[in-house]
Amino acid sequence: MANTVTTALDRTTNKDLLKKGSLRKIFDTTVRKSHSFWQTICNDVPTKDEYIRDLEMAGLETASEIAEGQNIPIFSPVQGETKTYTQRQFGAGFRMTFKMDFFNKYDLWNRWSRDLGKIQIEAKDVEIATMFNSPTSITLTCGTGFTSKALANVAHTGLLSGSTGDNYNNYINSGLSFTSLKNIRYYFKMLVDAMGMWSGAEPSHLVIHPYQYPVARELLGSDGRPHEMSNTINFLPEIGLKIVEYPRLSTTSRYFVIAKNNSLFDINVVTAMTPRFFTKDAGDNTLDKVALSLQFFTYGWGDARMFCLGI
Repeated sequence: MANTVTTALDRTTNKDLLKKGSLRKIFDTTVRKSHSFWQTICNDVPTKDEYIRDLEMAGLETASEIAEGQNIPIFSPVQGETKTYTQRQFGAGFRMTFKMDFFNKYDLWNRWSRDLGKIQIEAKDVEIATMFNSPTSITLTCGTGFTSKALANVAHTGLLSGSTGDNYNNYINSGLSFTSLKNIRYYFKMLVDAMGMWSGAEPSHLVIHPYQYPVARELLGSDGRPHEMSNTINFLPEIGLKIVEYPRLSTTSRYFVIAKNNSLFDINVVTAMTPRFFTKDAGDNTLDKVALSLQFFTYGWGDARMFCLGI
């Protein structure tokens, strides 16, 4: 019965602490509210299917001047690649002996049953964070986008054949500073669509590691240019970026900006089943009880235009 909760859990000298009412409280830091951040920086996409696909497509090329009597050029929409979101499953559970459940005085069965909900919520949040902790990797479990490149890349391409005007670089590769945010604003303001035509976007969220909060507040909350003895105006607050502290980031210097409110924002969490919980008798003659939890979700992106990595 490996990993079964038995009366041997009590390792105190007399091994009776959990069996009597003299214990004032169980101090367990894991009994707390669950923390989840992905809803702020990703699209929430529910589904009832095991997998779904997105198809990249672009409309017609731009019109051009023609001579009198010349045939009007005929264009057709351009089809790109597909992005498949296949559901993954994540589970957790525990098993408790009848004797342990019968004699302990602190309702540990219900305590740990509730804990299953917390660890499932946070397991999802931690898993989703992997794409932001390795934004330049092409080997993540969630795969790549339409361009078969990483979430952040200096050579994303669109669909206009033979053109470099549709390339976009959403990787600034610079620490959080006035200059880097100025460059990120410029990136969004000069953004092009898949056919190389200007589209532009309004960035909405600056996502930072909590370590970077003081710097972010100085940059976005100062009337004058931060860290300068001058009267130069600081225009960064005009951008309207909302600071989002993201403690799941594994690097203190990492930050990125997203245009979450743009209809083309395409970083997605696709959920087929939120955590469900099951209680059953063990499949033997022990009278043990088993609590189980299971959820289905996946995540990823198709088009990364509305994401810009600082570093």
